[in-house]
Amino acid sequence: LINYFFLYNNYYLKMFKLIFRTTVITLVSILVIDFLFGKLILSKFDRYFSSTDFYERLIRIDHPYYHHALRPNVKYERAKSFNNYFVLCTDNHGFKYDCDKKREKEFDYAFIGDSFVEGVALNYSETFVGIFEKKNNVSVANLGVTSYSPSIYLSKVKFLLENNYKFKNLILFIDISDLYDDNVFYQLNSDLSVTEKNAKEKNLKRRKFLKKNFPLINFYTYVIKMNQKFNKEVPPLISEVPIFTEKANLKAMWTYQKSDSIPGYEDPISKTENEMVNNMIKLSDLLKKNNIKLSLAVYPWPQQLERDVVNSKHVKKWEEFCITRCEKFINFFPFFFEEKEKTSYLEVYKKYYFWNDTHFNKEGNKVMVNGLIAIFN
Repeated sequence: LINYFFLYNNYYLKMFKLIFRTTVITLVSILVIDFLFGKLILSKFDRYFSSTDFYERLIRIDHPYYHHALRPNVKYERAKSFNNYFVLCTDNHGFKYDCDKKREKEFDYAFIGDSFVEGVALNYSETFVGIFEKKNNVSVANLGVTSYSPSIYLSKVKFLLENNYKFKNLILFIDISDLYDDNVFYQLNSDLSVTEKNAKEKNLKRRKFLKKNFPLINFYTYVIKMNQKFNKEVPPLISEVPIFTEKANLKAMWTYQKSDSIPGYEDPISKTENEMVNNMIKLSDLLKKNNIKLSLAVYPWPQQLERDVVNSKHVKKWEEFCITRCEKFINFFPFFFEEKEKTSYLEVYKKYYFWNDTHFNKEGNKVMVNGLIAIFN
């Protein structure tokens, strides 16, 4: 019995060592292959990845100077919309545009902003930037990318101008969420590059190293994470009132909250407002030096329609800024508030915004482009 006991344990000990050794060798092999050939493998299977729901992970890339950008020459035919799919394409510069297009560096108009300007969940031809280009028959560069803010507007424009891009007009759509992003995330450095605040606490250096050097593992970790997210309960497409995320409500509340300090924001609201204005002054000076006309547009989120006033402090601040520094000030607040007076907040929301989201749908984009054409024709 004792001999059997020792034989039995010896067998399982050998099996454990074999499994452990095999596991270690496999993991090390995966890491070595990823480190040496990960980027090549991703590029070779790019067309395959573009047929999945996770391709945006490979489209949205880090930028060494202005934090993040879209990858050039993208054709993603399965980009996830709110209830369907759309086509997301970029040109050779990494600007959202029609598919398979190569362009020079000179444009009549450049638009810059965050996800509203990028045109999330819509084909380029359905966004106000795309419609404006077609109806006015002008060349347009869409510089907008999700989560941009004044720090990045300044940084990106400076970078592009120093790299021989040319624009006659820059139309900047300043978003409600811009203050939150500059307050919590972005740091404008002395050379006007943009990095993230609290990089050490976020382990950003280590995370960026892993992302850069182990791209396959980074991508499939994201796939697993997003699959888990998809499997969680999501707000229903049909509900009596829109259901916004906590983060969306947090980003919106600074315009109608009286307190200068809001939980979830790092700095006082007034401090970030002043920093944003200073960065916009630097941007306007840079544009003036390069003979580029600056125009600025403001527009409400659904939360502003429901809880704010038409002459919001967001509106007043940028209207005052534009008195001496803008070619045009384009204020979309009155249109949406007048529509609200005619019907109701909920009817306006249903008509112009994606359900359970803050972004404009096709009808909302038509409102924006009609206002632009009326001003710039």
